[in-house]
Amino acid sequence: MISCSSGCLEVPIESCEDTDCFPFNNDLLNELLSNPESLDVLLLASENSRLRVKSSTTYQTETQLGEIHWNVAKDDEQNLRSIAMRFSLGTTSIDTEVLEGTETTNIRLGNVWYEGRDAIPDYKDPFYDIAQQAVEDPDGFWPSFGFDTTSISGLEWTITHDLESLEQVASAQNDTHSIILVLKGVPPELIGVELYGNDDSAFVLSIEKGDDVELSLKPDLPRAAIEFNVEDPVQLSDGTTIWAGYVPLGFTSEVDATELSFQVIESESTIVEFNLADLTSNQTDVHGDWWDFIYWDYSGDGYFSASDYYEIRTNSTNSVSIKTYDSWADTWAGEITPSNG
Repeated sequence: MISCSSGCLEVPIESCEDTDCFPFNNDLLNELLSNPESLDVLLLASENSRLRVKSSTTYQTETQLGEIHWNVAKDDEQNLRSIAMRFSLGTTSIDTEVLEGTETTNIRLGNVWYEGRDAIPDYKDPFYDIAQQAVEDPDGFWPSFGFDTTSISGLEWTITHDLESLEQVASAQNDTHSIILVLKGVPPELIGVELYGNDDSAFVLSIEKGDDVELSLKPDLPRAAIEFNVEDPVQLSDGTTIWAGYVPLGFTSEVDATELSFQVIESESTIVEFNLADLTSNQTDVHGDWWDFIYWDYSGDGYFSASDYYEIRTNSTNSVSIKTYDSWADTWAGEITPSNG
């Protein structure tokens, strides 16, 4: 037997009377759960540079089964964050992920990844960012990371443990749910909560941190053009037509204006083109009609970004459409280039 007189971690096999002990007994677990900070995602975000929180919610409507899955992660050292969401209700499904924080971004639609860009990346801790947005828009669609552990304190728990992994699993029941908790480490920390309702509903939350969290950008992806559409035209009393509007606040990237152009399309052919870096332009099309273009960098950041203003006027009465061409992606806004660019 090797003697450890100093520097060795000794893990007691028998239960003890301190919340730092391993394994927990029923009273120690309930003491932990009675602390509202025992599962505080914002506190975890402030204490860990690498963090991932996943949640799944299952619910039953009158006719269909619904599921909402969130997977939010960050790596402060790399200035990378990932926000993934999968929603399904019956035969309808949405599955997306955005990996961002640097000039190169990755976007996943279903199982397919694409490359995006952001000329002025502004990395924000996703957990604090989401919390702030949820306060500003409480009716919005946000991750369900909040869980009040005090609501399940005081139950009778069955606890098992594994000495090698320092993991404990506790299970209990109340009037409405079967509950499973996962704890790990010394002192034990709550890293998983599972609630299974008597009405077939379910809520599962899990936490990873430190070296268990890995984020990295994928190379050699097809490029995704910006998501932007010109507003519908309005007919003015003087006979002219105008397309005008602001870049939506939800447009979170900054893009070099030289990479974008408004193109007037008639019968699938471009008859007038305006590069946004020119700011203003007056042109005449093949029919002799005039076109006035204005782009105003309202935000003043030097890039095409949220709150910028654009305006297109013409005396043309021909049937045309206005599309935005993204030269970086070599395709129209909202589309994907077929090659790696």
